[in-house]
Amino acid sequence: WDSAADLLFYASGRRHCKYAQGHLMLTARQDPIALINDLTANNQEKLQIEVVLNDDVAGFVFAVVPRKRSKAVNRDRYDISTFAKVAANDKLPSGVVLFSENADATGQLLESGLDKVLASENCLLQEIFVSDSPAEKPESHEFKHVKRLLATIRVPGATEAGIKEFREVLEFVFYLVDYIGEAVRLRPESTKKLAKARDEAFKEFARMAEQEKQEALAKVLADKRRAELEEVEKMSPDQRRKWEEKDRKRQLKKEQNKRTRRVK
Repeated sequence: WDSAADLLFYASGRRHCKYAQGHLMLTARQDPIALINDLTANNQEKLQIEVVLNDDVAGFVFAVVPRKRSKAVNRDRYDISTFAKVAANDKLPSGVVLFSENADATGQLLESGLDKVLASENCLLQEIFVSDSPAEKPESHEFKHVKRLLATIRVPGATEAGIKEFREVLEFVFYLVDYIGEAVRLRPESTKKLAKARDEAFKEFARMAEQEKQEALAKVLADKRRAELEEVEKMSPDQRRKWEEKDRKRQLKKEQNKRTRRVK
């Protein structure tokens, strides 16, 4: 337990994924003030599950979120705002918004039975994301490309029917892990389109990597030049004159090579 009302857990050993981690957020019933705050704010008990998928599964961006949360999700999540767009689907209830990057991937995901789960009365599955890109915009080109499934499940009342439905939704989330790994197969043209979109989006990071490379090379050359000049200071006048003549010819040759490259 992370606190009296928060449970964190970790699991591994399932096919098509590296591991899963979750956060069960309950009402702080032992704290009257916190309990009143939760009731006043209408904070619902929920379970958030993040499953890190294997690298060989299909990569794309997909999400279904409550309509009231859609603007914030589109604004705050880098993967959604960069790659996905709002898509209409008459199989989903009006209270949710579908974000889709690729119709091929979206169609196959909904065929898993996800559309029926989301359309069920008093659906416990509040949000679901499937993404191969970071939720937050990377600050450098050195970021991990991780494929994830993230689901938020509302915790129902402790009734037999509620517990049964919660278990079914939880099992469906892990069924989706298998479904993505085994059943989602994108057409070659979809795969090319997805790759092209990422190349375009990550050009900025490629430029950053090249700039860092050039800066590192310039530093190496500057350090080498400084060390060389320090050695020159220790030379005799005759040795220094010879070095200066040699250095002048070397610098002249560099300039000639630069002009030759420009002409080409």
